[in-house]
Amino acid sequence: MERTARLPFRLSICGIDDLSSRMDRFEPSHLISIQDPCDDPLDFDPAISVLRLQFWDTHALTGVVGQMLSRQDRCDYPNLDHAQAILAFGREIPRGGRLLIHCWAGVSRSTASAIMLICQHHGGNERHAIQLVRALRPQAQPNRMLLGFADRILGTRMLSCLDGA
Repeated sequence: MERTARLPFRLSICGIDDLSSRMDRFEPSHLISIQDPCDDPLDFDPAISVLRLQFWDTHALTGVVGQMLSRQDRCDYPNLDHAQAILAFGREIPRGGRLLIHCWAGVSRSTASAIMLICQHHGGNERHAIQLVRALRPQAQPNRMLLGFADRILGTRMLSCLDGA
């Protein structure tokens, strides 16, 4: 279930309700922990390399709402810095590593992060990345804002492939 073709590391995705049991079963070496801005950070074993991010799971900031947000408020929503941090963290995972990605439901922010990391390792194969993530998490609804920022960074077409998938 956690093995994805041609990735140099194993990958697993879950929500907060399954996090404890998944940590025990999967024994990750690396963890991307994505929480809401109002959540207290979770504690993890110090032996695990952890990227902690906090932002809301929204898919678009348009219209009046997007215009009214201050620069500080925008940090609470998916942005370019979050995408860059996820991709940088992914580059540091050694061959044979075990990456667990979690968000609140294990459906949107975590699945977008997984697609981004697969595309980073296999650029130009966005459809395959989406299929791999959907095999791991059939309920996947990848965060569109996060994928849009990653498309800009990687020069990929994840959003287009998601719409056509």
